[in-house]
Amino acid sequence: MAKHWGNIFGAFADGAILFPLIAVLSASAGFSTATLFASAGMLYLFSGAWFRLPMPVQPLKAIAIAAIVLGASALEIRCAGAIIGLFCLLLLAVKADRMAKYVPTFLIHGIQAGLGVLLLSRAVEMGWAEIPKLEMARSGFILLACLMCWVVARRFSFSALGLLAATGTLFSLTASSSAPTGVSGTFPPFRWELVLALALPQIVLTTANSVLATEQVAERYFGERARRVTISRLLSSIGWGNLVVSLFGGLPFCHGSGGMTAHVRGGSTHWSSNFVIGAFLIGLAAIQWWGGYVQPIYPPLLLAILLGTVGFYHLKLAAPSWEIAAYRPTLVAMGIVVLLTKSLLWALFVGTITALLSRVALRRETSA
Repeated sequence: MAKHWGNIFGAFADGAILFPLIAVLSASAGFSTATLFASAGMLYLFSGAWFRLPMPVQPLKAIAIAAIVLGASALEIRCAGAIIGLFCLLLLAVKADRMAKYVPTFLIHGIQAGLGVLLLSRAVEMGWAEIPKLEMARSGFILLACLMCWVVARRFSFSALGLLAATGTLFSLTASSSAPTGVSGTFPPFRWELVLALALPQIVLTTANSVLATEQVAERYFGERARRVTISRLLSSIGWGNLVVSLFGGLPFCHGSGGMTAHVRGGSTHWSSNFVIGAFLIGLAAIQWWGGYVQPIYPPLLLAILLGTVGFYHLKLAAPSWEIAAYRPTLVAMGIVVLLTKSLLWALFVGTITALLSRVALRRETSA
């Protein structure tokens, strides 16, 4: 019984990432909220059937966040998503499975730890920013709800994260915006240089975190059951999926190791979770099309708690490499860079340089 409830609640465990970014893309870039919900729902359904595991569907974070900062239009974001799709299919054509064995495992763990640091730091920032303007009644209600979720989860032996995220999703819908959102009637000038600025950092992150790290995390969580989560299948899903959704203004997406951690720690053990969240998202899209205009709004304090919990679990994924003393400097360096730059791309660059320098030093010691 607890397992079934875990698959239901765990389906919403990545909502702390998914719903806010959908809201931002629709409000800032002119996407149709209904189309974003519908495409995310269909992608969740397909991913569950394709991988037979609770596989996450996440907005391309580097593109979404950069687009907000740089003021990109929906068309520019769609083009950047299409470039990601084409790049994944190109990797598929050059037999990326064979190339993957040359990527050190500790670098992948460094990316996972870096993402954990990023989520934790964001959670602290949000929580700290909320302290001066906390409403005692509302904050007390949120904290009490978190405590109750934890007690209920302990009583019935499933993860509190999934129940908390599911409760947060329902709470966010009660505070949803009633103003219509969607495509604007104005069309800003198209800028190819901005499209490339969005796509290039995301290419590196998609390759490292959405493909290599996701394959490794799936194997770690599910063992033999993860045999369908291969590099080729991940590249095919992200590649063809982004090409298709870019045609009609759907969600530019990836699969992520952080999202999988959220679903698993939320209680998901079966791919039926994908059908729960997929059907829910398609239902939200239907409400939009019928004039309901549902725009989920997460309370910042609740969002900070969700992000911090997922970040903590994600940080723990690097434990196998941390136990090896030779890898610790690289992991520490990558964590510090993420903390300072808020960029996984820079962390990957510094980690690669640190790893190369360590190898050179080791060879010199050996030859001496």
